[in-house]
Amino acid sequence: MHRRRSAAEILRAVPPRDRATLRRFGLDLDDPAQARFFVDGVRAADESIAAESAPRSSQDRPPPR
Repeated sequence: MHRRRSAAEILRAVPPRDRATLRRFGLDLDDPAQARFFVDGVRAADESIAAESAPRSSQDRPPPR
């Protein structure tokens, strides 16, 4: 299982150029409420990606040919 990243870790990973782009679109990561919204979205994406890449159980696999 993948470790859940901290909010600080997620926000530190956003380079200044990307922060400027997000700010132009109205998302200021220096604003606590907007940063929380961004972090929640990143975590949701992380969980979705982890679920897709997790090994499937034998019941979910199609039968062999």
